[in-house]
Amino acid sequence: MAVVSISRQYGAGGVKLGMKLAERLGYQFVDRNLLGQVAEQANVSLKWVEEVEKEAGGLMARFVAEWARQHPHVRNIPDASTRFDETAYRAFLTRVISNLAAGDRVVFMGRGSQYILKNNPKAVRISLVASEQTRIANLMEHYSVDRAKAEHVVNKEEKRRLAFLCGFGEGKSEETACYHAVLNTGLVHQDDAVDFICKLVERIG
Repeated sequence: MAVVSISRQYGAGGVKLGMKLAERLGYQFVDRNLLGQVAEQANVSLKWVEEVEKEAGGLMARFVAEWARQHPHVRNIPDASTRFDETAYRAFLTRVISNLAAGDRVVFMGRGSQYILKNNPKAVRISLVASEQTRIANLMEHYSVDRAKAEHVVNKEEKRRLAFLCGFGEGKSEETACYHAVLNTGLVHQDDAVDFICKLVERIG
């Protein structure tokens, strides 16, 4: 068994590829939305735990319950959430991702997982890139926005992503040496990329 970390330039089509890969492998897919919910709602209601249990196969819910017991000062407030500063959020992501990775069979989408899992021998680390023009075109198609808007979003979000990665203290924000493979989604068809990653998972896992 293995785990997969996918890092991607904003607009390179990583989420679609990651979801397709997880489905193909029969793995759990953990993306920014799920991790963001956990970080903001550490002490959660029963209803939320049940929703996470269904979505994450129990692994996330058990971890959240453990974390909440160890942090009794965090309270669940209706229509509000606990905000973490970036350092605390990064530390929390490190623990969440490490715990989920211990269970194998997970595809992680971003959030610094390539650095968090750098010493995990079962982790397959992939970086997805594409030209700026390809990424802009992807956003225009996916969100039905004009070129100016897509260009603004691509540049803004990519700068934010790189700044976040710098916080992990790994030197350059996007050090390619930490990846098993770097794939250009503008040149490699999504299905071919999924096939390639599956072969890596099979060999390494």
